[in-house]
Amino acid sequence: MKSYGPWVVVAGVALLVSQPVAAAPILSAFEGDAEGWTASGASVTHAAAGGNPGGFLSITDTADDTATAIFPAKFLGNLLEFDGGLLTYDFLVLEPRTPLTSVGSGFGRIQMNGSGSNATFDYGLSPPIPSTELWTTYSVPMTATAWNTTQANWEQVLSNVNYLDVIIQAGSTIGLDNVTLAPVPEPSSFLLLGSGLLGLAGWRRRGNTSTHAP
Repeated sequence: MKSYGPWVVVAGVALLVSQPVAAAPILSAFEGDAEGWTASGASVTHAAAGGNPGGFLSITDTADDTATAIFPAKFLGNLLEFDGGLLTYDFLVLEPRTPLTSVGSGFGRIQMNGSGSNATFDYGLSPPIPSTELWTTYSVPMTATAWNTTQANWEQVLSNVNYLDVIIQAGSTIGLDNVTLAPVPEPSSFLLLGSGLLGLAGWRRRGNTSTHAP
């Protein structure tokens, strides 16, 4: 039977290391403070408990008009590595003042500017309305199609994002938690790692067999 030395494993590990590493997710969990989040037409307060779980942001519309929660600097810059990824966040209605019948082009709309262009995400016709009792998670695909733009414009915006916000419900106080921007998974790296480990296990077993052979 043909035998392979440890150089096979080394080659597999080298191949794995040579693969591009996916960007780390960007997260605001609000465990200690507001993490640089601000708002337009609203006030922002950090709450140490009551989130999903732990701390969260309490955002109150102060103008009874369109209010937006504005993402901090860590969510800006070159986001091309997040093309095809996912943006998620949790909402809770703390103090409803204006009836909300659906989530659409108003509440929940996300606006992104960058490189002299822009893109806007609007939910479909009937996603879930934020609850007054339980946190509701919203998911936003980071794709040109979902943001109603061309791939060329999408990449132009992502290459240098300088502004990002999400519209909250007018006249109300909204809780925001667990804002996460995650890149598309890299399954090929895991496959390569698995192959390298299998090669190592096989080489070690062959080495052990030969050691104990009569």
